[in-house]
Amino acid sequence: MKKNEKEILLKVANTIRGLAMDAVETAKSGHPGLPLGCAEIAAYLYGKGMNYNPSDPQWINRDRFVLSAGHGSMLLYACLHLAGFGMSLENIKKFRQLKSAAAGHPEYHESPGIETTTGPLGQGLANAVGMALGQKMMEAKFGVEKQGLLNAKFFVLASDGDIMEGISSEASSLAGHLKLDNLIILYDSNDICLDGETRECLSEDTQKRYQAYGWHAETINGHHIEEIERAVQAARRRRGKPSLIIAKTIIGYGSPNLAESSDVHGKAMGQEEVNLTKKKLGIPLEPLFNVPEEVKSYFDEQRKKGELLEKEWKENFEKWSKINSEKAKLWETHLGKSLPENIEEIIKNIPMKPDLAGRQASNTILQVLHDQLPFIIGGSADLSNSDATLMKAGGIVKPRQYNARNLKFGVREFAMGAMTSGLALQGMIFPFCGTFLTFSDYMRNAIRLASFMKLKIVYQFTHDSIWLGEDGPTHQPIEHVAALRTIPGLTVIRPADSTEVKGAWAEILKHQGPVALILTRQSLKDLPYTKFEDVARGAYILKKESRPQVDYCLLATGSEVALALGAADKLEAQQKSVRVVSFPSFELFNRQDRVYQDQVLTGPVRQFWSIEALSPFGWHQYIGREGKSIAMNHFGLSAPGKVVAEHFGFSVDKIVERILNG
Repeated sequence: MKKNEKEILLKVANTIRGLAMDAVETAKSGHPGLPLGCAEIAAYLYGKGMNYNPSDPQWINRDRFVLSAGHGSMLLYACLHLAGFGMSLENIKKFRQLKSAAAGHPEYHESPGIETTTGPLGQGLANAVGMALGQKMMEAKFGVEKQGLLNAKFFVLASDGDIMEGISSEASSLAGHLKLDNLIILYDSNDICLDGETRECLSEDTQKRYQAYGWHAETINGHHIEEIERAVQAARRRRGKPSLIIAKTIIGYGSPNLAESSDVHGKAMGQEEVNLTKKKLGIPLEPLFNVPEEVKSYFDEQRKKGELLEKEWKENFEKWSKINSEKAKLWETHLGKSLPENIEEIIKNIPMKPDLAGRQASNTILQVLHDQLPFIIGGSADLSNSDATLMKAGGIVKPRQYNARNLKFGVREFAMGAMTSGLALQGMIFPFCGTFLTFSDYMRNAIRLASFMKLKIVYQFTHDSIWLGEDGPTHQPIEHVAALRTIPGLTVIRPADSTEVKGAWAEILKHQGPVALILTRQSLKDLPYTKFEDVARGAYILKKESRPQVDYCLLATGSEVALALGAADKLEAQQKSVRVVSFPSFELFNRQDRVYQDQVLTGPVRQFWSIEALSPFGWHQYIGREGKSIAMNHFGLSAPGKVVAEHFGFSVDKIVERILNG
């Protein structure tokens, strides 16, 4: 590295520090320790080490930076501002304030250049593993390894907390197994965490741990620009292994009284300490939020280089496209996730065997979607033969064999959830993943962040109730659907039979945002009245009442819809007027207009009942305070599914008895 280049990068590092300190101090809130400690790393990556074009932040072959240690968000915001991504100085001045793009932790969509929402530690790292894997899969699918059209690198800045969280172990283990050599983690190893010194809770040899995963791992001085460059450039060239660069840094670097202490991790330093730090580092005290002209000029030149890089890439892409016209069309299909115009008719007319389990009906649809949607990719947490997520013609992704469409995540549900978000964020993939519903809790926080980001993902959760049977209460989900329904932005669909499973998939394909598809292990009787089109409305009248005065309105989902219909027939035989509503999705129903909602739920109804072999939580918004639930308020039992269901009152006769007894 030339002397003048080193000097300007060090000035960039101090500019990052100055912006971070001023923003945190103005807000009286934030985490100054990481930006002060990692400024050289960020200065090198954004100033020289990464290939990107801020004029086109969605360029598919850009290098990507994921701040997994999202609490150090001002490091990223400072870099985005300097690099020209559109993070304005006004936003930085309003750090952590209402409607500022410079939120407390980086939020996807708030500013170009924020590649994913981070903050819950470990998830950004796992997102990046998914992004890197997705890029490898697309590179192999289009056969462009030699052309360099999808050879970007994925950089992660991780903290001690990221490394300690279990999700990073899950994701890193799989990344090593799959030999993702386009993934580079820079670990900010400063020996300090929020609660004190890391030696009080961490004594592992992280370098050896990652080497055991199959990674290249080395330790450098994180304040030494030349060492950072050497390690990063070696990682860029490395083949067959992801790279972990353990950067030894000083948290709160430059602060005379707070450096190397947990006091600088997560709170403002105080203006006096900020001034002392600036003096020590040679940063001007005034003006606040200062960006030196030479730093501005340097990044002006970097932007020109980025534009030239993408221009050269586009020229190469055009040459490749002319030679590979069919693949070029397929490329555009992947980028746009474009659907066949008649996809709903295709799904509606898929032949089904009679009385399929929900999981089997969905798997039948997946085989068709494999052929119709080349960009759909799926995986399972060691359960594809049981949760029915395998696309039979899709092949299995293996180390260095990425041209396939089924992923085996292993028993790593949390990493699977976050990696699936990464696959969606890569930009050319519509992903789904699967496991048993009871294990949705393992991946809940990943689902939460995907919902926050409005990512198009499908979670196929099977074995959805006490009907699971012999595996017992440890595996019988009770509260899980109710818990999923509480996540803003997540649409939960629990279909009643094969027709509704088809309707659910038709809605999923046009839906924006993640969907949890809740499916049975046991067979579902094909019902006479279910409607493909009405699944999209969330709830609909399956059986109308026999008289204008409705004695009972029965609301049910999934396997319990058949029980509701059977109960209605018996009640009608006793001269009762009964309406049955299939209610596959609260969220879809809540999006309907009030006129439609009233058609389904209002009128002269004497009593509402919900029937679902799960927690009753949430049903009273539809059945009212006087409504009653046939549900599970406790854990299940280990016995054959029908025996368990009968024991807990989920049979036609017991439901009728319960309703008549009020």
